[in-house]
Amino acid sequence: MFFVADECRRLGLRAGAVVFRDIHVERRNSALTEAIRQEARMVQSRYEGPPAIRALPEVEAFRELLRRAGVNPRRDQPSVERLLGFALKRGDLPDINSLVDAYNLVSIQSLCSLGAHDLDRIDMPVSLRLLTGDETFTPLGSDKPSPIQAGEFGYVDARGRVLCRLDLMQADFSKVTTATHNVILIVEGTTAHGEEHLSRTVEEAIGAVTEYCGGSAEVVAWPGR
Repeated sequence: MFFVADECRRLGLRAGAVVFRDIHVERRNSALTEAIRQEARMVQSRYEGPPAIRALPEVEAFRELLRRAGVNPRRDQPSVERLLGFALKRGDLPDINSLVDAYNLVSIQSLCSLGAHDLDRIDMPVSLRLLTGDETFTPLGSDKPSPIQAGEFGYVDARGRVLCRLDLMQADFSKVTTATHNVILIVEGTTAHGEEHLSRTVEEAIGAVTEYCGGSAEVVAWPGR
């Protein structure tokens, strides 16, 4: 159901996936909101400013991956860096829905990149591979296709549709909404994270999602294994 191409592993990427079924996605969850704000306050106490976040080995590893893909990380920050920066500045995280908010919380705790897609809107399997530039991609919040640069890495479904470019931009068609009941959640890290840490992050993601959204979970691929 989920594959990582050897070319991406050689690049330094490590990724796994969990399928959640029969979840209930709410617009807002007050307990989750409070947990996020507590964690954001810890981020504010832990890091003096953006340079301290950029200096984290895990963040620098993501930045280096973007450089290798031809992307300037000063302009297009890795998702983990963006979330930590948001927490540092505002003492909170973006308020999306209970599923997205739950995995964003795990992301800033683990320094891994997490993203989910509506399982009923995509065709399995999903693969992480280098893109050719011929794939189709319409970014979140848009109804117009966006060009893809050959050599970028991305997650692609069985119909060749890009679900996520790099770890920066998710597709609109597979986004998670309050109408979503089944998802595939991707946990992405690098060689800087380590296999044990990545496996622990998968378990933490399962715990967070089932706590705030219910449902059942099945690990379909462990990162790094």
